[in-house]
Amino acid sequence: MNEVLTEFEELRISIERLRSLLETLVVRGLRACGPDELTQLKSYTEQLERTGAGHVAAALAELHERIERDDRAAAGTLLRAQTAVRLLERLLTLRVVSGQYAAALAMLDDDADAAAEVKGMSDVEEGDEEEEKEEAEA
Repeated sequence: MNEVLTEFEELRISIERLRSLLETLVVRGLRACGPDELTQLKSYTEQLERTGAGHVAAALAELHERIERDDRAAAGTLLRAQTAVRLLERLLTLRVVSGQYAAALAMLDDDADAAAEVKGMSDVEEGDEEEEKEEAEA
Protein backbone atom coordinates (compact mmCIF):
# COMPACT_ATOMS: atom_id res chain seq x y z
CA MET A 1 0.00 0.00 0.00
CA ASN A 2 2.88 2.39 0.76
CA GLU A 3 4.25 1.91 -2.75
CA VAL A 4 0.89 2.91 -4.21
CA LEU A 5 0.68 5.95 -1.93
CA THR A 6 4.18 7.00 -2.97
CA GLU A 7 3.17 6.73 -6.62
CA PHE A 8 0.05 8.82 -5.98
CA GLU A 9 2.09 11.33 -4.01
CA GLU A 10 4.54 11.76 -6.89
CA LEU A 11 1.66 12.24 -9.30
CA ARG A 12 -0.01 14.71 -6.92
CA ILE A 13 3.15 16.82 -6.73
CA SER A 14 3.48 16.75 -10.51
CA ILE A 15 -0.15 17.82 -10.93
CA GLU A 16 0.36 20.63 -8.42
CA ARG A 17 3.34 21.91 -10.41
CA LEU A 18 1.40 21.60 -13.66
CA ARG A 19 -1.47 23.60 -12.19
CA SER A 20 1.02 26.26 -11.16
CA LEU A 21 2.43 26.39 -14.70
CA LEU A 22 -1.05 26.70 -16.22
CA GLU A 23 -1.96 29.46 -13.77
CA THR A 24 1.25 31.28 -14.71
CA LEU A 25 0.23 31.04 -18.37
CA VAL A 26 -3.14 32.56 -17.50
CA VAL A 27 -1.55 35.46 -15.63
CA ARG A 28 1.30 36.20 -18.06
CA GLY A 29 -0.63 35.45 -21.20
CA LEU A 30 -0.07 32.77 -23.81
CA ARG A 31 1.89 35.03 -26.15
CA ALA A 32 4.48 35.55 -23.41
CA CYS A 33 4.98 31.78 -23.20
CA GLY A 34 8.60 31.00 -23.95
CA PRO A 35 10.58 27.86 -24.77
CA ASP A 36 11.01 26.99 -21.08
CA GLU A 37 7.27 26.85 -20.49
CA LEU A 38 6.74 24.89 -23.71
CA THR A 39 9.40 22.38 -22.65
CA GLN A 40 7.76 21.98 -19.25
CA LEU A 41 4.37 21.55 -20.88
CA LYS A 42 5.73 18.84 -23.16
CA SER A 43 7.39 17.11 -20.20
CA TYR A 44 4.12 17.05 -18.24
CA THR A 45 2.32 15.74 -21.32
CA GLU A 46 4.74 12.81 -21.62
CA GLN A 47 4.58 12.06 -17.89
CA LEU A 48 0.78 12.00 -17.87
CA GLU A 49 0.75 9.70 -20.91
CA ARG A 50 3.01 7.27 -19.02
CA THR A 51 0.78 7.34 -15.94
CA GLY A 52 -2.35 6.57 -17.93
CA ALA A 53 -3.98 10.02 -17.93
CA GLY A 54 -4.23 10.19 -21.69
CA HIS A 55 -7.18 12.59 -21.74
CA VAL A 56 -5.22 15.20 -19.77
CA ALA A 57 -2.09 14.57 -21.85
CA ALA A 58 -4.12 15.11 -25.02
CA ALA A 59 -5.43 18.44 -23.70
CA LEU A 60 -1.89 19.54 -22.87
CA ALA A 61 -0.56 18.42 -26.26
CA GLU A 62 -3.30 20.41 -27.98
CA LEU A 63 -2.45 23.45 -25.84
CA HIS A 64 1.25 23.10 -26.71
CA GLU A 65 0.45 22.90 -30.39
CA ARG A 66 -1.85 25.94 -30.34
CA ILE A 67 0.64 28.04 -28.39
CA GLU A 68 3.37 27.21 -30.93
CA ARG A 69 1.08 28.17 -33.82
CA ASP A 70 -0.01 31.33 -32.00
CA ASP A 71 -3.61 30.19 -32.48
CA ARG A 72 -6.31 32.47 -31.06
CA ALA A 73 -8.19 29.42 -29.74
CA ALA A 74 -5.30 28.65 -27.37
CA ALA A 75 -7.01 30.52 -24.52
CA GLY A 76 -10.03 28.21 -24.65
CA THR A 77 -7.72 25.22 -24.88
CA LEU A 78 -5.88 26.48 -21.80
CA LEU A 79 -9.14 26.60 -19.85
CA ARG A 80 -10.04 23.07 -20.96
CA ALA A 81 -6.58 21.86 -19.95
CA GLN A 82 -6.96 23.46 -16.52
CA THR A 83 -10.35 21.79 -16.10
CA ALA A 84 -8.94 18.40 -17.11
CA VAL A 85 -6.04 18.76 -14.65
CA ARG A 86 -8.37 19.70 -11.79
CA LEU A 87 -10.66 16.81 -12.61
CA LEU A 88 -7.70 14.42 -12.60
CA GLU A 89 -6.65 15.79 -9.22
CA ARG A 90 -10.15 15.17 -7.81
CA LEU A 91 -10.26 11.64 -9.21
CA LEU A 92 -6.84 10.92 -7.79
CA THR A 93 -7.96 12.17 -4.38
CA LEU A 94 -11.04 9.96 -4.49
CA ARG A 95 -8.97 6.93 -5.43
CA VAL A 96 -6.49 7.51 -2.58
CA VAL A 97 -9.26 8.04 -0.03
CA SER A 98 -11.09 4.96 -1.29
CA GLY A 99 -7.96 2.87 -0.88
CA GLN A 100 -7.33 4.19 2.61
CA TYR A 101 -10.95 3.52 3.58
CA ALA A 102 -10.75 -0.05 2.29
CA ALA A 103 -7.50 -0.58 4.21
CA ALA A 104 -9.10 0.76 7.40
CA LEU A 105 -12.10 -1.54 6.96
CA ALA A 106 -9.81 -4.52 6.40
CA MET A 107 -7.90 -3.63 9.56
CA LEU A 108 -11.17 -3.41 11.52
CA ASP A 109 -12.23 -6.81 10.16
CA ASP A 110 -8.88 -8.29 11.18
CA ASP A 111 -9.23 -6.78 14.66
CA ALA A 112 -12.79 -8.12 14.96
CA ASP A 113 -11.62 -11.59 13.87
CA ALA A 114 -8.77 -11.50 16.36
CA ALA A 115 -11.12 -10.37 19.13
CA ALA A 116 -13.58 -13.15 18.28
CA GLU A 117 -10.74 -15.67 18.31
CA VAL A 118 -9.56 -14.46 21.71
CA LYS A 119 -13.14 -14.56 23.02
CA GLY A 120 -13.51 -18.07 21.63
CA MET A 121 -10.37 -19.15 23.48
CA SER A 122 -11.60 -17.64 26.74
CA ASP A 123 -14.94 -19.44 26.30
CA VAL A 124 -13.05 -22.73 25.90
CA GLU A 125 -11.02 -21.97 29.03
CA GLU A 126 -14.21 -21.19 30.96
CA GLY A 127 -15.69 -24.45 29.73
CA ASP A 128 -12.57 -26.31 30.95
CA GLU A 129 -12.87 -24.66 34.36
CA GLU A 130 -16.53 -25.67 34.64
CA GLU A 131 -15.66 -29.29 33.77
CA GLU A 132 -12.95 -29.31 36.40
CA LYS A 133 -15.42 -28.00 39.04
CA GLU A 134 -17.94 -30.68 38.09
CA GLU A 135 -15.29 -33.39 38.37
CA ALA A 136 -14.15 -32.06 41.74
CA GLU A 137 -17.73 -32.08 43.04
CA ALA A 138 -18.34 -35.64 41.89
